[in-house]
Amino acid sequence: MIVRRWLCATMAVLFCLSACRHSAPEPDSRSKEQLALFRALNDSMQHLSPNALPLIREQLQQATDSLTWYDYYLMYGRHYLLSGTPDSLPHYTSRVLRFAGRQPQTRRVRGLAATALSAEGAYHYLLRHDADSVISRYMQAYRLMLHSDMQDALPDLSANIGDAYVAKNELPEGSRWYRRALFLVDSLGLPTKDNQTLYLGLGRIYTTVGDFTQARDYYEKTEQYFADMKPNMQSYFLNNYGNYFYFSRQYPEALATFRRLKAHLEHYRAEDNFDMYLCKVNMADVFLNLGQTDSARHYVSEAEDYFTRQGVSVGVYYAHTIRIGIALRHGDYAEVERLLQADRGFDATKEHDLLAIRQQYLNDYYAKVGDYRRAYQNLKESQQDKDSTEYMRKQMRSSDIMMRLTEDTLRLNHQIRMKQQEAAYAKAQLRLWITTALLVLLALAVVLWYSLERRRKLQNHFDMLNLRLQNARQRISPHFVFNVLNSRMNKGDRQERDQLLSLAKLIRTNLDMTSHPTVTLAEELDFVGKYVEVERQLLGEDFTFTMEAPQKETLETVRIPSMLVQILTENAIIHGLKGKEGGKRLCIRVDTDEAATRITVSDNGPGFDIRHYNSERSRTGLNIIRTTVSAINQENKKHKISFDIKNDNGCHCVLTIPKNIKLI
Repeated sequence: MIVRRWLCATMAVLFCLSACRHSAPEPDSRSKEQLALFRALNDSMQHLSPNALPLIREQLQQATDSLTWYDYYLMYGRHYLLSGTPDSLPHYTSRVLRFAGRQPQTRRVRGLAATALSAEGAYHYLLRHDADSVISRYMQAYRLMLHSDMQDALPDLSANIGDAYVAKNELPEGSRWYRRALFLVDSLGLPTKDNQTLYLGLGRIYTTVGDFTQARDYYEKTEQYFADMKPNMQSYFLNNYGNYFYFSRQYPEALATFRRLKAHLEHYRAEDNFDMYLCKVNMADVFLNLGQTDSARHYVSEAEDYFTRQGVSVGVYYAHTIRIGIALRHGDYAEVERLLQADRGFDATKEHDLLAIRQQYLNDYYAKVGDYRRAYQNLKESQQDKDSTEYMRKQMRSSDIMMRLTEDTLRLNHQIRMKQQEAAYAKAQLRLWITTALLVLLALAVVLWYSLERRRKLQNHFDMLNLRLQNARQRISPHFVFNVLNSRMNKGDRQERDQLLSLAKLIRTNLDMTSHPTVTLAEELDFVGKYVEVERQLLGEDFTFTMEAPQKETLETVRIPSMLVQILTENAIIHGLKGKEGGKRLCIRVDTDEAATRITVSDNGPGFDIRHYNSERSRTGLNIIRTTVSAINQENKKHKISFDIKNDNGCHCVLTIPKNIKLI
């Protein structure tokens, strides 16, 4: 399987695309807004968004300083690692490194240079297969990264170095760098989910040495974070998980995983890049082991064409290995020999996995053609390779034990320091909680005292208002009775019994209403109607009374201060109509809407006369109205009762009562 180049390239791309973070302010540091935008564009590129490149070009045009311009220039170049033309990358990294070499070595400049070196390492791993050159670039990037604004990317870079050592078949050293990456995640306080790529790398290493139990454990840990991975990391996981099933000879599971990878790449429109053809050549190998040679031939042809065009010799070697397996299935030994001749000169000793796969097919080939000398030599090399793998497995176990002991010691010291800090912090927290509790209790006591004092003042104010209203209402009943009885005495004896009976009912209703601060508008108008009927006898036959109001059901929903409409009606009769020559008209009109109820009492008398208002008798009723309105309005800040008097061919008194007013 061609997994080494894909693994390293993907890990390097992830590292290169990780956002730069600052641990100390410097003159060339990014602002919070610049950093947020930089990270957003990196994420957009990792998700293969079609808008990423236009936005990067836009930032290049808008850059106001050289460092920002080179940040986005390098970002634009790095996208080629995810495309079908990775050869375009070196032009960008070389220019960035020349620029960084001329600048003062600040944290941000070192971070820029480290990113460029890591991208170069990924490129060489992907297309040049020179592990020593890759390690050299990664180690330079690592040293710069230690003193840059990108220290939180050190775990990814450590994993890349581990991959490069795995490519040299130095698995214990590769495992050690992966363990260091895990330790850095913990030391830097990075999120636990950042371990996903590290678990994945360790799973791949243990797959290579044949420790499938340990490998499966790491892959299952990684799969827990699959939904949180970016698309390129999801591809990386699926490719290596499929390899695990392949090498553990679980071919149906391997095929299902590679098909899942293929669908994933198609979803992100990555049909024509290295990842897709790597997936196809892997699928061809699985189909071959499942005995489906037609499907194997179809996929290996597509992959071989791509690897040939791109000059990926190790990919062509792998495709030829699968073709050898297909030819053996059909007994085409001439085709096997042709493929072997085509691969002469290719050094496969560094490709442990590919060499093991080909040796398996060659053992079968040499046995069938009777070349027992070459069969023996091939078998001997296979055994040496197995012995080497077993030796590396033991080395890895020893290295793991030592690394874990070191980590445990450091972690124990760290835990002791943390316990001491937690104890000091707990004491400080206790003092803070006690102080806070005392302040809260004091504040509650003050609030309670203020609430009780305010309630006492409001109660006193309310009592005073009620007293004022009661005094005002007590003045109306004697005044009203005096006026009615006086009119009856002037009338004489005719129909005296009926009149006195009506008068008695009116007085009784008046006494009932004045005992309540508020009544419904229906009750008030009913009382006014009775009052007008008593007064009608004094006004003569030319008196006309009309009342325009909504249905009784509506009037019963409106509450008003009692006796206000009666006082206005009484004033209209006594001061406007009584003694007037000619026709006399009295009209009470009620209009209601969602905001307020308006009550208008109109007469066609001489109008309101301020001179009469100054007399003791005439101002009694109006003073009651004004006193009541004033008392109610004091308790309502937003909505208030209004009372207006207008002269227009008579007197018009308008009382407006808002719907949501609070009555006392």
